[in-house]
Amino acid sequence: MARNDKEDPLKAKIKILEKDNRVLRKKLERSEANRIMLEEALESHIQALKVNNAELMKSQQALLESEARYRSLALYDSLTCLPSRVLFQERLERAILNAARSKVSGAVLFLDLNNFKEVNDKGGHAIGDRVLCNTASKLIGCVRQADTVARLAGDEFVIILEAITDCHEIEIIAQRILAAFSLPMVFSGVYYPVSVSIGISLFPDDGCDVSELLKKADDAMYEVKRSGILGWKFYCDYNT
Repeated sequence: MARNDKEDPLKAKIKILEKDNRVLRKKLERSEANRIMLEEALESHIQALKVNNAELMKSQQALLESEARYRSLALYDSLTCLPSRVLFQERLERAILNAARSKVSGAVLFLDLNNFKEVNDKGGHAIGDRVLCNTASKLIGCVRQADTVARLAGDEFVIILEAITDCHEIEIIAQRILAAFSLPMVFSGVYYPVSVSIGISLFPDDGCDVSELLKKADDAMYEVKRSGILGWKFYCDYNT
């Protein structure tokens, strides 16, 4: 009995240790399971973040492309691909500032197509559009690379000539434009006579404001139309 009494506490202690060991093992197993679950949840969260980030970048790229398209539509004429009124005004403002800094002159040429209504009546709007596109090409071919040709609206075009040292330079370009329209345009064997009237304002001589220069060039152009003679006029030619 004494021997059994000595062994019982030892067995009891072993049982306690075994129980503690089982408990600890279960805790470790639960901890490992929790660790795996945590890693899986973290990996899932990371993947979700990657997907969301990719979608966000995609949306941002689409937004940038959309803004670029809208800006292009705002700044360029959809038919002729020339700068629109908005971009023309921006470039004229810049040209005026450059002229003031460099102490040089510049010019605004306002051009209106003669007989354009008759073209539309005769050939329809499809031919009218071809005339406008052909006009754009002709005007680009008549000016220098640094100059700007823009379409304001309808059959109205404007040109910005920068760094002009002599009015004779402007006259050469105006004469070149008149010569480019001296022959009728031909589409599908049909002749469409189209000429231009040109009004010219100078900066800084006639002003340094975009609206003022445009109006004075427009006034000079209508003076050409009223005269009934193909050609060009400087604003100062009839306003002095």
